[in-house]
Order: sequence, then C-alpha cells, then structure tokens
Amino acid sequence: MKKILLTLCALLAATTLATTLKAQTPNDVQDFKSHGIHVILRSTNANQVVGAVLGIQGGLAYGETDNSAIASLTSAVLTASGSDKFPKEAYRDSLALLSTSIAGTGDFYHMTLTLQTIRPNFKSAWNIFSDLILHPHFDTLEASKVAEQAMKAIESRQSDPESYSVFLADSLWKGTSKLNRAETAQEVEALSVNDFKAYRDHQFERSRMILVVVGNVTRAEIEVGLASLEALPQGNFAWPKVEHITPVTGGFYFVPKPADFPTTYIEMRAPSASITDKEWWAMRVLNEILDKRFFEEVRTKRNLAYSPEIYANGSYSNFSIRAALQSILADSAAHVVFDEFHKVQTELVPKKELENAKEGRITTYFYATQKNLRQAQALYVDQVEAGDWRIFFQIVSNTEKVTAEEVRDAARKYLHKLSFVLMGPEGKSTPSVYKFE
Repeated sequence: MKKILLTLCALLAATTLATTLKAQTPNDVQDFKSHGIHVILRSTNANQVVGAVLGIQGGLAYGETDNSAIASLTSAVLTASGSDKFPKEAYRDSLALLSTSIAGTGDFYHMTLTLQTIRPNFKSAWNIFSDLILHPHFDTLEASKVAEQAMKAIESRQSDPESYSVFLADSLWKGTSKLNRAETAQEVEALSVNDFKAYRDHQFERSRMILVVVGNVTRAEIEVGLASLEALPQGNFAWPKVEHITPVTGGFYFVPKPADFPTTYIEMRAPSASITDKEWWAMRVLNEILDKRFFEEVRTKRNLAYSPEIYANGSYSNFSIRAALQSILADSAAHVVFDEFHKVQTELVPKKELENAKEGRITTYFYATQKNLRQAQALYVDQVEAGDWRIFFQIVSNTEKVTAEEVRDAARKYLHKLSFVLMGPEGKSTPSVYKFE
C-alpha cells in the first residue's frame, strides 16, 4: 500500500509539473554565455536539490578518435580518481560528507559529467567538481577497475538473449554507417592511463562545453563558479553535423539456439521521425497507442508474449522504432503485431484512446524528469541534439495538438520495410512470416 501511495504521489507531481509547463516556457530559465561556456540555468526553489550536467562535445562521431571505448572509459576513470586538491580518498570522503555525487559517461558524441548536491553545499561541491575538471588524477587502480568492468560487459554481451538481440538488431539497422560501432576487447586493452589523459587534454576546451543547471542557484553564483574554468583553453569547436544513417530496411537475421531453448526473441526495427521532424510528436503518441495495444492484444487477450513493447530509440537525427516480443509462439505473436500496425495505418484512432495516449505520454515523460538532475539532462539533450532546450517545455502543447489523422499519417510513413532479428530454437519460427512492407 505504501508503495502504491508513493507511486500515485509521484504521478500527481509529474502531472502538476506538466500543467505548469502547458502555457509557455517558464521565465525561470536563463540562457547565457559565461567565461566562454554556454550555460542553461533553471533557477527553482521547489526543493533543495541542485543537479548539473556538463557536456564536452566531440569524439568518434566527429572523426576525432577511432576508439569507440575511449570516451566512456576516460570519463569513468576521471570521476573515480579524484584531483589535485581532493586526492581519491579525500575526494570520496568529501562527497559523502556533502551528500554529493559526481559521475561521468561518454559516447561517440560527447563526454558528460554530472553533479548532484543540495543547496547548502553547492559552493563546496562545485569546488570539488571544478578541481576535478581542471586537475584530474587518473588513478591506475581505478583505470584497471574500469577496464575490467568494460571487458566483462563485452565478454558477457551474448549471455543475455534479450539484450544481445537488441544489440544485433541495432547493428543490422545501422548498416555500413561509421556510427555502427560497439566497444571491443581490443579497443579496451589498447588504452592506458596516458591515453585517457591525452584524450581529456584534447577534449576539455570551453568551446565544446555546455553546462545545464537546475536548482536553487543564481546566475551570479554560476558565473563565479565558472571563473576558475578560464584556465582551460577556449578552443574553436564548430559543431560539425552528425552523420545521418541510411538504415538497412527489410533485413532479416536469425540466431539459432538449442532445441530446448524455450523462447524466441523478436526484435523489429523501422525508421522513425527525429526530434526536429514535424512528425516527431505524432510518432511519440503513436508509440504510446501501440505499446498499450500490444500489451492488450498480444499478452492480455492471447498470452503470446511476456512483455511486448514499442518505443523510439536513438539520438540526434538517427532514430528508429524498436518493437520487441519474447514468445514461445513467435509467428502467432508477430501476426498480431502486424495486424495492429495495419490498423493504425488504415483506421483513425478513436477519440478517447487518442486522448488517453496523449495524457499517458505527457505524464510518463514528466514522471521521468521530475528530479532536478533528470530535468538538467533532458534540457541538455534537447539542446545538443535539436539545438533548442525549449523543446523540453513544448511537450504538453505539441502533444495535445496531435490529431488522429497525424497519427495515421505517421504510421503510413514510417511503419514499413521493417528489419528483423530473431533468436530462438530452429523450427519454431518461419522466416517468411517476418516481412512487413
């Protein structure tokens, strides 16, 4: 009962947040440049938490490295190792004392460092964060731990059928693109602490940086905090365009498993609208509709799959629609899914179902982004991928505008020439079934 009440409270909070953002972009957001760094600041006193995301643009997608592991490993080692003023043990003790967390991730496009703290400790937490940026240590023990974790993840990639099916389907869909890459054991083994240092030195330029902060802090406080980062070179990063993937459509790949393997995993991919396309909002509503229909038609009524699902997956201009099933009667489950695809392409969604899908889409999104750090991450993603953080505040108005005709038209435009990856026992599925033109 307590868990249900907490969930209901969280959903109510998310709905309230969505309502406050319905009319327009809030006036508590500032967009400015300070000490050569682009800053997006949402000053709010709704709670005592401060969340910050610092993104450093660049990497494999821009031809700056051929190693697909270096960005993620560099950021992970950096945020685990401490700095000049805060060596590793003091660094960890200070973070614990200040109720603060710092983490780092990296991919083909950027490295991101996140800071989460509470208002009374913001200045002290920022001092640690900035020293980590300016004077990081690259601890050899932490480097070996991070490398070992990466190696285990690579070696165990095939051990989970569902995640490996996802991996294969994404790889099939991306085709010959240079973005069709995954970390390899050889790439991880080739990297040393000196490589991490060199990569950090090359990437840490202020022209590459975007800082997004959400919390009860002022512009003046942010500008004071950023002053120390002038020690970093300004650079002249020019935001080159990300390659647009020409996806493989109509592909099929089967991974055989032993005869006693009970389940066939089905991964489907279709092209999708991207965040800057006019069909983006209708596509998100379409996915919401199909996700609920899949659960009702495939699982509840027919018990043909454990957890059928569909959603948009990707980044920048390269999004796909991911639909997935896990079934002992794969062909039957697939036929039900195809029937639902045909319905949304040929029939207008009933008014009540459309309204429910819109409400579900809005509430789910704001439920996921109600925490300050999650809001900062969402604003950051909209800024770097679409060039406009204001998209975060347009979800309510743009979703509510979606019509049944736009949903049908989006389905007609994008739900065709699907690619498939199947993993399961031979003889339990029929390859010729897996075509959807």
